[in-house]
Amino acid sequence: MQKLQPRHYLLHLGRYSLKFPYRWLSISSTAGRSSKRERQKRHVEEEKKVMVDPQEEKCDCVGPPDRLSNLRPVKFYVPPAETSLQQHYRQQRMDTNNWNHRFWAEHNAKYKKMKEEFIKERLEEKYGSDTKERKMLSADEMSEFYKKFLEDHKHAHSQYNREWYKRNIYNLLLSIRVWVEKILHAVK
Repeated sequence: MQKLQPRHYLLHLGRYSLKFPYRWLSISSTAGRSSKRERQKRHVEEEKKVMVDPQEEKCDCVGPPDRLSNLRPVKFYVPPAETSLQQHYRQQRMDTNNWNHRFWAEHNAKYKKMKEEFIKERLEEKYGSDTKERKMLSADEMSEFYKKFLEDHKHAHSQYNREWYKRNIYNLLLSIRVWVEKILHAVK
């Protein structure tokens, strides 16, 4: 990783370069010093200030993790002389990222809802209706939920994995075609 400006880093990944603010690497550095609400407000304000344009930077830009899917969004650079194959490759990568984001946002929402319901049920079983005090379940009790959740969603996870492999193998093949196209264009 190469330091660019006092607040930006450039990450080189083969032929791709990703530029991102240093803040994005250290969002949790203020943990414990302020309330959660203040940190969230500051995070949103920083996000608005640091909107990096991939066209200016001439590389793909990676943002902070999304609050729903926990995935980092990518803004893709569009080269000025983009060929139809390069455009197709970029579009496929964008589609894959959007598909991935949708899956994990839905999955995480289901997980959070089911976890809250499980905790509420177990606390009512354990303590009756006197759940006003903040009581927690043990790791062993929570392991029952985790096991059940994984068993219930095993089919969805296996479908996701199959689709993920298909999409990424296709993207890999497209990237090889783009690479060959660039070599042939450079030779001419």
